[in-house]
Amino acid sequence: MSQVRVVVDSTSDIPRDLASSLGITIVPLRVIFGDMTYLDGVDLDADEFYEKLASSNVLPRTSQPPVEDFKRVFKSLSKDAAGISCITISSKVSGTYNSAKIAANQVEEVPIKVIDSKTVSMAFGFAAIAAAEAAREGASLEEVERVALDTLSRTDLLAFVDTLEYLQKGGRIGKAASLLGTLLQVKPLITLREGEVVPVTRTRTRSKAISALIDWAHKYKHPERIAVIWSTNEDELNTLLEGLSDLSPDREVIITKYGPVIGVHAGPGAMGVIVVNKSNED
Repeated sequence: MSQVRVVVDSTSDIPRDLASSLGITIVPLRVIFGDMTYLDGVDLDADEFYEKLASSNVLPRTSQPPVEDFKRVFKSLSKDAAGISCITISSKVSGTYNSAKIAANQVEEVPIKVIDSKTVSMAFGFAAIAAAEAAREGASLEEVERVALDTLSRTDLLAFVDTLEYLQKGGRIGKAASLLGTLLQVKPLITLREGEVVPVTRTRTRSKAISALIDWAHKYKHPERIAVIWSTNEDELNTLLEGLSDLSPDREVIITKYGPVIGVHAGPGAMGVIVVNKSNED
């Protein structure tokens, strides 16, 4: 019996093995270093990207998947799918949603719902995971869409970047531009609201930023899901995980790296926590 299939773009940062186990298809964005173009997570993984970023004097750029990439995936999945639910990065920071939407309108073999997550990274990766779990249980396309939207409505993200330089140069700084011109040593904490990067607060040091992430996460009592996203500093990752260890003892914390596309804009040294709050029905 065919079931609904779930598609995301590579900025969801869902660990590849987890996506594979749930039958989630990932459409890669592009990372461009000079005259070389790489498929996010395919030609260039996170570790390779951060090594390349550190050694390159060229600031990389990013590009959304072309319509044809989504169209190819949708047509391939339509052969044995009851429907397709596609969830993308915020349309305010990428044209990926538009590419997926155009492709969906060009594929008639199966119904396709495209959701603008209005967020980034595992903040919409969790919506895809919940959607894929529902699909496995035999949920209809409309039910899968409701699950995804409900999960998005209960998901919060807080992250810090080592510098706003990468967000600024990449044109994704949003309302966090208000923090430009502050002391260079300030570590900004940011989130996304209505799809746009906004500042939350700022700390003087990375250790205080990590403490702020831990304190923020503890506002949620036994969250339904939790993820930690990091880029380049494993010692700090372990500090953050230790600080979160009592938050959800019966729920595995998903640990994943900011992939190359998010890394272009967040830069090295970025870390974040993503929490799915419990449903009112729980």
